[in-house]
Amino acid sequence: MNYIVNVYNRFDIPIVKGKGVYLFDKDGKKYLDFAAGISTTSLGHCHPYVINKLREQLDLLWHCSNIVTIPQQERLAERLISLTFADRVFFCSSGVEATEAMIKFIRRYFYSKGQKKRYRIISIEGGFHGRSIAAISAGGGRNKRLYEGFAPLLSGFDKVPRNNIKALEEKITSETAAIFLEPIQSEGGVYILDAKYLQRVREITKDQGIILCFDEVQCGYGRIGSLFHYQNIKIEPDILTCAKAMGNGFPVAACLVKDYIAEAMIPGTHGSTYGGNPLAMTVGNAVLDIMLKRNFFNHVNEISKYLKAKLLPLANEFPKIISEIRGEGLLIGIELKVPFADKIVSRSLAKGLIMTKVLNNRVIRITPPLIIENKHVDIACNILYSLFFEAQSM
Repeated sequence: MNYIVNVYNRFDIPIVKGKGVYLFDKDGKKYLDFAAGISTTSLGHCHPYVINKLREQLDLLWHCSNIVTIPQQERLAERLISLTFADRVFFCSSGVEATEAMIKFIRRYFYSKGQKKRYRIISIEGGFHGRSIAAISAGGGRNKRLYEGFAPLLSGFDKVPRNNIKALEEKITSETAAIFLEPIQSEGGVYILDAKYLQRVREITKDQGIILCFDEVQCGYGRIGSLFHYQNIKIEPDILTCAKAMGNGFPVAACLVKDYIAEAMIPGTHGSTYGGNPLAMTVGNAVLDIMLKRNFFNHVNEISKYLKAKLLPLANEFPKIISEIRGEGLLIGIELKVPFADKIVSRSLAKGLIMTKVLNNRVIRITPPLIIENKHVDIACNILYSLFFEAQSM
């Protein structure tokens, strides 16, 4: 009997161990993990440095609440501020918590300025920001299961098509407080927002006093070859949400914010029981230690080029199956002409490869650990070739 609420479409494989870029089931079968817990275990499974740091902290202190100062939290916040646009950091445990914090920061800021009617947030069609009521209200996803049965959604959110400046400008009113977007939409099908579009969005928001918010929960923290993707495109937001790879599987998330917005938040206006706890912050610092090592991001950039060079020929080899291969860094989508990504992903398990699907079963998403090597790319691409070859007769 299954005692778990049935909200996950699980693979029927009981995973019991992970090491590096591989997962192992109870029978000892090994799987090359090109999902990384959905962009989460970016350093691979059970990284020895992270484990050692966590073990040290386990003997000292697990939890004490944010009613006291937590040195590990102060250290991680200071490091993130020194590395980014932000002046302040709010720590929490998941991407959706970071989304909720961001929404509250925006509304509280304009409230503090005497602009109570300025609360609306424009988001982008195809975007995904979590599964809370506020997050699905802000999101622009096309997966009806996200929304069906949860009405009424929250008011105050307006949607516009991606990369369409005219539609965005027409949607802005005197009540518009913020624009919230993923620079690369992962759950929405691995779509990249154009840099020129984002630059124009930044200009508009600055001109009109609108807060610009980036959701880098999936595309951030090294996946595109720098700590955050906004640094690649050289467009700074006012707020940024991040999670997933921050803790390499341990629940760590954050909302990075400029001072002028953070100043509106005072004790009692927000909080998180587990956010910023000593264990989470120890892991967060350990992950950052590794990512800031010399050549870490260089490796991500080099292996990304190698992966794309191996994947792109598949589109020419199987033109009746693959319509497009797109993405940046180690966030890649293979769009199929027929919606049977689930069958490809399911069959890949038998061959020892784990991937995920998005965009109404049309896109195979590839998000491997950032530590993969050429040999792992070769293995994965050989399996993909065999899967698409077999799919010709499906």
